[in-house]
This record gives sequence, C-alpha cells and structure tokens, in this order.
Amino acid sequence: MRQFTIANPLLYGVCCDGEKVGVMMGGFKEKYLKKGSEPYFIAEIGINHSGLFDLAKRMIDDSKKAGADGVKFQKRDFSALLHPDVEVPNPNGYLSKDENDFPDETKAFGTWAYPDKRLELSDEEILDLWKYAETIGLDFIVSPWENNSVDFLVKNGAKCLKLASIDTTNYMFCEYIASKGVPTIVSTGMTNYHQQSIVWDIFQKAKCSMMFLHCTSAYPSPLEDKNLRCIFLMKEMFGCDIGFSGHAIDMEGTLGAVALGANVIEKHVTLSRNMSGPDHAAALEFAEFADLVTKARNMVVALGTGRKSFLDSEKTLHGVLCRKIVLKKNINKGSKISKDDLTTFVTNKEGGVLPEAYYEVVGAIAQKDLVKNQILEIVDYK
Repeated sequence: MRQFTIANPLLYGVCCDGEKVGVMMGGFKEKYLKKGSEPYFIAEIGINHSGLFDLAKRMIDDSKKAGADGVKFQKRDFSALLHPDVEVPNPNGYLSKDENDFPDETKAFGTWAYPDKRLELSDEEILDLWKYAETIGLDFIVSPWENNSVDFLVKNGAKCLKLASIDTTNYMFCEYIASKGVPTIVSTGMTNYHQQSIVWDIFQKAKCSMMFLHCTSAYPSPLEDKNLRCIFLMKEMFGCDIGFSGHAIDMEGTLGAVALGANVIEKHVTLSRNMSGPDHAAALEFAEFADLVTKARNMVVALGTGRKSFLDSEKTLHGVLCRKIVLKKNINKGSKISKDDLTTFVTNKEGGVLPEAYYEVVGAIAQKDLVKNQILEIVDYK
C-alpha cells in the first residue's frame, strides 16, 4: 500500500495519472473536462427521466439552460448485474411522466424495487441522447454498473466514466474500469481514507487518470453529515483534484465545497421534486440548479488569488477615514524626531505622511524647522 506524503495543496499538486500540475492551474478537471477557474457542473439526470426518452431529452435541454457543463445518466445490464438465481424484481411505485403528473401516495426513499427495469433506457436511446447532448455543447457522462455497460461506453468513445459510490470498494470492478484507460470520476460515499487509497493505487497501477468526488450517500444528506473538511484533507492526501457530489436540496454543501477547493460538482436534477420516483426528493429543480451554478461561480470569483494588497475598491473608504502623521510640538531643524513628537489625525488635506511610515519617521532628522499641528511630509525628514 502506498504511503502518502502530505503536500501543501496551495503550492503544487499531482494529477492522479502522475503528472505534476499547479493546483491553481488544475489537474483532472483542466485536462479532461473544462479549462479555467470555474467549477465544472454535472447535472445528474440519473434515473429521474422515469425511463422516458422524451423526458430525458427535455432534461438535457433544461440542464444546458441552467448552466451545466455535462449531464450524467446511469446504465445497467441486468443479466450482468444480478446473480443468476435472482429474478428481476417486479417494479413498484408510480413513476411520474412529467412535472405535472403526481401520484396519490408517496414512497419513502429505499422502498423502491431495485433494479427497476422501467428506468432503463435502451442502448439506442442512450446513443441518441449522447449525440444530442454533444450537439448542444454538453458532455455526456454515464455511471456503468457492471462490465457490459463499461464495454458499451468504452466502445462508443466515452470521454470519461463515473464510478458510483457503492462500487468504490468493489475493487474487482475498479480494476476492470481502470484497465480501459478512460479518465474516471470516482464518488466516495460510504468509504474511508484507507479504502480510497486502495482505489487510488488501482488507477495508478493501471496508469488511468482519475479524480475523487467527496460524497455522503444519503438521499437527502443531512447537513451535519456533509463533512466538507474531508475535501481539503483528500487534496493533501492524494494530490489530485477533489470534487463534490451532493445529494441534498440545500446550497451550503456545494458552496462550502467550492470554497474548500472542489472544482467538479455533481448534483441530481429534476423537473419537480413532487414527481414520483426514487431520486426526485434529493434533487434540485432546474431553477435551483441554475441559481446554484451562478452562486458557485461567484464564490470562485470571491475566493480571489490569495494575495493580500491595497485594492482599488478600497481607495474611497481609505480616502475618507485615513489619518496623517502630525507634529505635537515644534521641532528645530537638525533635531531627532521621537515618538513623543508625533500623533495622527484625520484630515481632508492632500498629501501628508500616512501612519504606516511611523517607524521610519521615529529617529529621523528634521530637515527644517517644524511647527505644532503641522502635517508631516516626506521632505520634512528625508
């Protein structure tokens, strides 16, 4: 098992394919997803399309309008996913056909039959949606749930793959995905650092680029379980991009994650949380998603560069409130200026020495006779 050396993420990073990169310049996200400082947003349509092609296509359009960079779906081949002795369960619960179609009763998360064959799109539908998403400028990302789906995505030229949290400790599956060499985004719900390090090693050994998404696998996830400090620690531990996969309708998780350096954000989306289906309750409606994208991008602007200096925007207040060094008494030319000779006052007169020059004034020699209440100028002591 690799022994990790904690690095300072403000100084440098190492992309998980071993390539050194400046953290502020980006790693996985910059190389495979999107250039620039803005976070990359994945609209997780998932299974909220109710298995309806037209609804899925509508949601791709709405994702684009809301500011997403990519959309994400899921793909399962039941014959490869389920044990031979297990029959595909009979679906239960009503699936809404659109945002105005509501059931008479609600079902709690975790009570839906899994897998639900009604929610699976055909290979042809996946390819048609894939092509459509790309024509309108969106990346098309899929979470494969077994090897056959991995092969399908690789065969058709997937830009990147997404590994769901439940499979992050399925090391055989991780090895299979890594062996394909397709850049992979790995969610980390239900895992610990040791398990993550094993996955990191798997992808390193296969020379397959990857990044982690910090994640809490609860739908919706409670605020107290978001544990966002993991993002900074994971960045130090692995030296690669760390993103955030959120499963709640609040904005605190995402905005906090962005503030801590998460540069890839995945959020479930829905036409309406009132729709019936397994994942709608933990999803953002598209207007909310659009608002979150705007706020997250503003957060990156607000984070700035990390350099501390006197800004142009601060000049107005400084001009109103700043003080100037003033003489408390008369001082003869050639005399040494002491701290007892000085005070500061607010004044609207132009020129004068600012208080920050205090230490260079004390001990300096008066270059001419100075009088009480005189605003000190540089020429008076230099």
